[in-house]
Amino acid sequence: MQGPNVKRLIAHRASLLAVPAGGGFADALKAIQSGKIVAHVREATTWVETALLLVREAAEPNPWKTADDEAIAGEILKGVEAKLRSQKAERRGLNHG
Repeated sequence: MQGPNVKRLIAHRASLLAVPAGGGFADALKAIQSGKIVAHVREATTWVETALLLVREAAEPNPWKTADDEAIAGEILKGVEAKLRSQKAERRGLNHG
């Protein structure tokens, strides 16, 4: 059974597959109406399962070797959220770094 972090990570990945870069609500609606969203969710689930396995099997030192899926997915989501915040700040002209 997948926990909330794993589910959120799958949803995030599926949204990236369903909506092209620069796309918006209309693209998301089109993906849902076309029925392709099911295929995107399946592909995203496989991608997340593989990513979690790769993190766990990474070379030493590996602090995530014994971590559960929820902990790893939560850490990945923190990175995703930080990247999204940074991109949003750049669009607003706040990030001069």
